[in-house]
Amino acid sequence: MRILIISFFFPPYNAIGAVRVGKEAKYLAALGHEVRVITASDQTLPKTLPLEIPEECVRRTSWFNVNKIVEFIFNRKKVAATGYSASVQKYGLLRKLAYLYKVVVNLPDGQIGWYPYAVAEGGRVIKTWQPDVIYASAMPVTSLLVAKRLSKKHQIPWVAEMRDLWMDNPYLDYYPRWRGWYELRLEKKVMSTASGMVTISQPLVDTLEKKYQCPVCLVTNGFDPDDFAKTVPERVQDNDVLHIVYTGMIYLGKRDPSPLFEAIAALGDLKQSIKVSFYGRYLTTVSALAHEFGVASQVEVHMPVAYNEALLLQQQADLLLLLLWNDPKEKGSFTGKVFEYLGAKRPVLILGPSDNVASELVTSRQAGVVFDSMGTPLVEQLRQWVLLKQSGQDLPALPEGVGAGYTRQEQTEILSSFLGKVVNS
Repeated sequence: MRILIISFFFPPYNAIGAVRVGKEAKYLAALGHEVRVITASDQTLPKTLPLEIPEECVRRTSWFNVNKIVEFIFNRKKVAATGYSASVQKYGLLRKLAYLYKVVVNLPDGQIGWYPYAVAEGGRVIKTWQPDVIYASAMPVTSLLVAKRLSKKHQIPWVAEMRDLWMDNPYLDYYPRWRGWYELRLEKKVMSTASGMVTISQPLVDTLEKKYQCPVCLVTNGFDPDDFAKTVPERVQDNDVLHIVYTGMIYLGKRDPSPLFEAIAALGDLKQSIKVSFYGRYLTTVSALAHEFGVASQVEVHMPVAYNEALLLQQQADLLLLLLWNDPKEKGSFTGKVFEYLGAKRPVLILGPSDNVASELVTSRQAGVVFDSMGTPLVEQLRQWVLLKQSGQDLPALPEGVGAGYTRQEQTEILSSFLGKVVNS
């Protein structure tokens, strides 16, 4: 089967979604499919992801950055490192103007300037290499617009991969009513032409099946055993300290570390035996929160690191932190991080609702514990872990089979089967 993948983010650029699409391309090719990828070049993101298919199978196009003016004002490199929203928080009027600019120009998203370049490159690829199916990965949803256009022009079925839902995304920025009205209709116009859809959890499958009359396949995120060190890396030197690691972004008031900081503060002198390290973007508020709760000495904030380095840090940690939004709208949100944590085989501490799909996975695999709020149980659990470390013992590693069924290869095999059914139908 010939599969044309449309994805703005793709290795070596390290971005949300690039890891997943890169691994799908790798394992679809390993399953015997011919794979071609259309993606964007000249991104400000770090080039830290390995490219695991031949470079000649990837077409990298130019694109027009519609946010170039905003990024110039707020320092393009800083925006790439810390995040767009974080960069404008401290500017009063400028922040409001930046929001208005985003509402009007980022329609449907900030990558819309890639659309004409991707469509043109897709047409050139199809002239000499006729794909059986077009597979478009969102976010950004501009990828879906490209796939819809190519599908209609060249009469090729297309499948939408929705790592996050479009207008049903709980993290969707607040927009004026006219913007919501327009995007709802745009979503319906685009998605109704898809021959199939793929998403990451059963609640999201249910949502898509209710909205659209087409087959929807569940393909979760996963981990690649090849990416993890074959032997357990050496632990850090201060072995009597409980090391907690978080890799990813923070959404203040949603995915929020405040309950953990409050619990650490409640430990009294024992808090000196805890260190929490954050690595990623959108972390500007973490240090301020740590000071607010009186645990600044226990919290470290780091810039984003390369993907493989993040996995190594996870393996070296005593405990891995997962933050979830305690809101029913996020029940189906399966972050890629939870599967990486299973691959690292370190215990997981979840702060968030117990009925979230990530919480249910971790507890069903006996891979960690879940606390939906700060309170005595969380404080006592931290105390037990600290005392265990001070006694000279390590928190036990997770068993070998803890991630069974959730490797990238296993999940891509499900995707391969689904794409075959779409083509045959």
